[in-house]
Amino acid sequence: MIYKVRIGEDVYIGTPEEVVAFMMKAEGAPGEDAASYMQAMAARVSERLEVDGIDTSEEIAFLDSLREKGVLPIEIYDEPSTQRVPREEALGDGPVAFGPGVEPDDVDL
Repeated sequence: MIYKVRIGEDVYIGTPEEVVAFMMKAEGAPGEDAASYMQAMAARVSERLEVDGIDTSEEIAFLDSLREKGVLPIEIYDEPSTQRVPREEALGDGPVAFGPGVEPDDVDL
């Protein structure tokens, strides 16, 4: 699952673990690791918004409980893994053409 979280002007997109890691890097974010960050944020939400019951057991539970309690706008998407095309097949006449002279290794640049 891919999560999209909006906090003010910031938008975080990724797996639950990636999103929490991005959120931890925000200015003024508490905690030194994911567990302490989620616990500190749950405490802030409880204190400032009077919303209790934020699950801090793991990143996905944390984000799901913030969404379910209406604390943050969070969208959840299925990963498009079934739609992924190997880059070698995407070049040239494939579903995405990058133009002449583009090699698969160029895509990594």
